[in-house]
Amino acid sequence: MQHIFCLAWVIDEDTKLVFASDSFYKHFNLSADQCVGKRVTTFIPSAFTRAVYDKHIQALETNKPISTTQQIQWVNGNTFNFYINIFPTNCPHSGKKLLSGQAVNIPDIGHIEKELRQAKERILHLTRATSDAIWEWDMQTGQIFRNEALMQMIGYQWDNSKGLSWWLRRIHPEDRDRLADKVRDATDRHKKSWEDEYRFKCADGSYKHVQDKGFVVYENDLPVKMIGSLQDVSPLIQLRNELADERLQRQKEIAETVIRAQEKEKTRIGHELHDNVNQILLTVKLFIDKIEACKEEQQEIKQKSSEYISLAIEEIRKLSKELVAPQLKEESLIGNVQTLVKDIELAGAMNVRFTHEQDGGIEQLSSGKKITLFRIVQEQLKNILRHSQASLTQIALTSKEGKIELLIKDNGNGFDPRHTYQGIGFSNIRERTEFYNGAVQVDSAPGKGCTLKVLLPAFE
Repeated sequence: MQHIFCLAWVIDEDTKLVFASDSFYKHFNLSADQCVGKRVTTFIPSAFTRAVYDKHIQALETNKPISTTQQIQWVNGNTFNFYINIFPTNCPHSGKKLLSGQAVNIPDIGHIEKELRQAKERILHLTRATSDAIWEWDMQTGQIFRNEALMQMIGYQWDNSKGLSWWLRRIHPEDRDRLADKVRDATDRHKKSWEDEYRFKCADGSYKHVQDKGFVVYENDLPVKMIGSLQDVSPLIQLRNELADERLQRQKEIAETVIRAQEKEKTRIGHELHDNVNQILLTVKLFIDKIEACKEEQQEIKQKSSEYISLAIEEIRKLSKELVAPQLKEESLIGNVQTLVKDIELAGAMNVRFTHEQDGGIEQLSSGKKITLFRIVQEQLKNILRHSQASLTQIALTSKEGKIELLIKDNGNGFDPRHTYQGIGFSNIRERTEFYNGAVQVDSAPGKGCTLKVLLPAFE
């Protein structure tokens, strides 16, 4: 106890000093010879005596320890803050009552509190002076400070009670877990900062896209505080979406131009085959028919040649009909599909059943969509005739919940979609459908036929 860092002393019932620590003598610039056995009031400064004398009497009378904090000013003007602890004890030899005391010189708490208060006020003034949305999260107490610019940005009244859970509840459900994981990952891996973009629900119920960036403060390798800033990036997101929509619209325009050019070229080739090549073949057939064969074998050659030319004329007629796009602006999509079905049935290739709605909603589609649906029916029927050996094909054209559904189902051989689905025919169907933001689904297996389902938005 002799070398204890605080001021320590022991006095008897007559307030005579029995013992004191070295720091006691040093603080008052005294020595043991000057003090031991003498009343403390004769050598201790009166300012200190006045501060602790009553506490000594109280401890002596109640026989209970007393603790107090006292601010004591010396004659020279210096001020000290002491934490004082006084407690009664008994002398182990004489059994007399003694009083022991300890006084620890502590910093000026009031001055420190004043400096902290002034520092907080300076920070508050700085946050008000800037237009940036700033926040601070004390991870030990859970309190979050947000400046006025941030609260104005999201439309809420400033309230210090709005903690972390209040903020998280207003983050869009699709973004909430991702943000929480990112913040947790930053603290778990001792990162200095994190950054994320998410949607936050404002006071008026609308969502703003915000860019949030936080810096982590560590003490003893533990995260104790985060300081960050928030930026409203909704205008940038809107601009980005508008640019994306514009690019998509341009891509659609290019694709539509390509499709129109393809249809135009197909129509030109179809007309050329019908009006030119077929006419040439018809003329050749007429010349052959005029030839008079002298021998029986020559007559057979003449007949075969005429038959092959007739077959070529018929095939070219069919091909030209397929190539020429129907005038669906004036004609009915349903009517053109019915004509296609009748041609197949007349040829005796297979039975085709076509069902459709009667309310006319399908005929209100744009010309481009009607041509697309017609070409898909045409392409799939051609695939079925060439590859499936089906005896029955069912076609259904309906309108459901703002979408047009085309269903083509056959009872043919079927195939493995993982391989055959990549062919040219299905690629054409996919490209035409995706151009109008539609979807294609193929369900097939070897020996189980094929079902093609196409969905197109009715009004986009």
